[in-house]
Amino acid sequence: MHLRNAVVTREHKSNYPNPVAFEPGDQLEVGAEDTEFPGWVRIVDKVGNEGWAPLEYIQLSESHSTGVALKAYSAKELDVEPGDRLIVKYEHCQWCWVEHAEKGAGWVPGEYLKAAN
Repeated sequence: MHLRNAVVTREHKSNYPNPVAFEPGDQLEVGAEDTEFPGWVRIVDKVGNEGWAPLEYIQLSESHSTGVALKAYSAKELDVEPGDRLIVKYEHCQWCWVEHAEKGAGWVPGEYLKAAN
C-alpha cells in the first residue's frame, strides 16, 4: 500500500496499556486466532505481556501453542479523536499503522479512517 493521508472519523482508545512486542527470533506463547479480525492471533511475549499480533509474523510450532517471531512487531495502539489527521504507513487485516504529528505512531482500526482531501 502507498502512503496516504487520512482523517479519523471515530474515537479510538487503546485497551492495552502494556502492548505486546517482539523481535525476530523471540519465542512466543500462541493462543486463539481472533474471530472479529481474522489474521490476528493472541500471544504472550517474552516479558509476559498478552495481546494480539499478526499471525503471518509468527512461525508456529507443530502444536500451534508456541512460535518464533519472524519480524519485529509492536501492538501499540494510537489514541485518536475525530478530525485527527494521520499518515497511513501500512494496513494489515483491517488495522492501519499510522503516524500523527504530535501523538506519534500506532495501530488504529481501518474502519475509523477516511481518505483526507
